Amino acid sequence: MKLTRRQFLEIGSALASLIGLPHAEGKVLAEGVERLAHGRIRVLWLQGLACSGCSVSLLNAENPPILQVFLAQVALAFHPTLSAAQGHLASEVVERVGRGTDPFVLVVEGAVPLERPEACRWAGRPFAETLHGLAARAKFLVAAGTCASYGGIPSAEGNPTGAAGVREYLEKVNVPFQGRLVHCPGCPCHPDDLLAVLAHLAAKGYPEVRPATLTPAFFSASSLHDECLRAPAFTMRLFATHFGDGEGCLYQLGCRGHDATGDCARRRWNGGVNWCIQASAPCIGCNRPEFAKSRSAGFYNLGGPMR
Repeated sequence: MKLTRRQFLEIGSALASLIGLPHAEGKVLAEGVERLAHGRIRVLWLQGLACSGCSVSLLNAENPPILQVFLAQVALAFHPTLSAAQGHLASEVVERVGRGTDPFVLVVEGAVPLERPEACRWAGRPFAETLHGLAARAKFLVAAGTCASYGGIPSAEGNPTGAAGVREYLEKVNVPFQGRLVHCPGCPCHPDDLLAVLAHLAAKGYPEVRPATLTPAFFSASSLHDECLRAPAFTMRLFATHFGDGEGCLYQLGCRGHDATGDCARRRWNGGVNWCIQASAPCIGCNRPEFAKSRSAGFYNLGGPMR
């Protein structure tokens, strides 16, 4: 399917609207989508220690439906789940893109096993070896999801693999990442955020990021609490008493909305239908660097101190 310039503009405007950017930024994202669709910059996707949840999330991009067209048009050179190529054909595609002269964006889903490299393998060799070569040559890198960004669940305390995020791995092997690596955390990451990041990289290059977390400012500038529909209840000290309680702030049930940054309240999930707080479930901070790390810090810190 060949898209018109008008259709690219519609996609760009839709992405800008979904992630809360000014209308003028729609033209920028439209340019990025067009560059991706025409193969001016390729996208190469690899999976480390992961559950494929971020890939599933990407496939669920559905609001508006034209985003499905965006997915179909992206010059996706390889994806372990979506690509038809397997075995030697798959490894040849990855090596050809990695060694070529054309620019490409490397998207990494999943953590990297630092202490037990054989825990994740690609084409017969440790995943970290493949990642090392491609990361050094990629124009940009995108860590899709919390596992790739910070280690996530695979890096939970006591794990034998020494799983870590892409940034920690690149620091260990001395591969420069400043001005190239973007984190798009979440368990899973939201498809709208990921698509917007790819479009921005293709159109304008590296976005403004928060230095500590490397997350783009356009979806991580404020805490979830700032935009929470239950923030007035917190101010009045009206707290929910049990899970599923439709009334009151969820802070005393372990909600981490004060500490998590993101735009869940604005763009929500499942085609804009709902998000955790609206469904009366506390935020578990799935996009935070500390997510799932410590055995002593459960998903819900019940009865936490009043702020």
